[in-house]
Amino acid sequence: MIAKTSSSRRRVVVTGIGAVTPLGVTMADTWQGMISGRSVAGPIRKFDASGFPTKIAYEVRNFSLPRGLVADADRHFLNDAGEYGVHAAHEALLQASLPQSRVDPERVAVVVGNGMGSPDFSWYEKHYIPKEFDAATLTRHAKYYPEMLTSMIGRMARARGGKTTVHTACASSGQSLGEAFDMVRYGQADVVVTGGADSMVNPYYVAGFNLLGALSKRNDDPKTASRPFDRDRDGFVLGEGACMLIFEELEHALRRGAKPLAEIRGYGITESAYRITDLHPDGVGPIEAMQMALRDGDVALEDVGYVNAHGTSTGLNDRIEALAVERVWAGAKKMPFVSSTKSMTGHMISAAGAIELAVCLMALEHQLLPPTLNVENQDPEVRVTLTPKVATKHELRCALSNSVGFGGSNTALVAGRMA
Repeated sequence: MIAKTSSSRRRVVVTGIGAVTPLGVTMADTWQGMISGRSVAGPIRKFDASGFPTKIAYEVRNFSLPRGLVADADRHFLNDAGEYGVHAAHEALLQASLPQSRVDPERVAVVVGNGMGSPDFSWYEKHYIPKEFDAATLTRHAKYYPEMLTSMIGRMARARGGKTTVHTACASSGQSLGEAFDMVRYGQADVVVTGGADSMVNPYYVAGFNLLGALSKRNDDPKTASRPFDRDRDGFVLGEGACMLIFEELEHALRRGAKPLAEIRGYGITESAYRITDLHPDGVGPIEAMQMALRDGDVALEDVGYVNAHGTSTGLNDRIEALAVERVWAGAKKMPFVSSTKSMTGHMISAAGAIELAVCLMALEHQLLPPTLNVENQDPEVRVTLTPKVATKHELRCALSNSVGFGGSNTALVAGRMA
């Protein structure tokens, strides 16, 4: 283990981003959808949701995995989230020019946050219940193992520096990004492919979240159902997709002619140690994660112009997260703008932290605040400055992304604009 001291730290930059989201099947399409203020939520098409209290979701549409990204014999190892993740990783690798570069494979690693996958109920009915198994049947079931995606990406990237799959619920990809950041800055790898993927739009998870009372039931108006920080919010709307990023040591990137898009400055991770599904009412977990990330990156409060909140559109999360932001910036000369882009992507669960950090990086690159959708009446207990309803030019030096997961996991990452 390399000692984690300030003198051994290396600068970490992002050289590639790829995404598959309900807004589009590339990062450019996703960003364009966001700055256009598009909401694409609609009736669920993946299964018959007519008997469920919630009948809406943000689904990925018009997507098919191109031939050649994985071997035909391996495609059955990928579920929907896996296909989204492979496609996003391919886009990120191309932008980073890694396929064309001579990179030591022993110095390339993969860290991916991935969900549990959507159960195939027909498989359970046909094979599991009657206990009728054979090798081919069990091989097809392997696509529900979260590690399958990480392995596929490792092969694409020719990564022999280690592969890790993270699952900490909604904080999964936030944690995967943080772990990747540490690997690069402390010299354990020069390049890490990192991010997250998930697809929970299926009967099992919709039923489960409905029983928890977590999903919006605004079925008659799906495009406005996800309304983070609004007084009339009634739950989150499921999304799906993937986002992958290339984290790389700065000098390594420059030597091979790659363009750094932004710099990762700091990372914070905490455990609330409170309840499985609830944030502590004082916001201590997210507060500590944000403070840790800011200290870690030696970033002043005033340098952060934008916070991409976890902002699920549930009553508890939004109020407590806003309180956490308020307390972190208490006494600062100015408060950052805050938004939740889940109003445009839905809650992508294990992919949420990755796409939301990517949005921060795009905001820094374009000096543009993404809009806040569907806030007609800001909750009076949400005492933060939300971004306007339309994308707005704003000078940004640093941006921070929060993730909060069931079980009490909290992550925060701070990114800075390249000088």
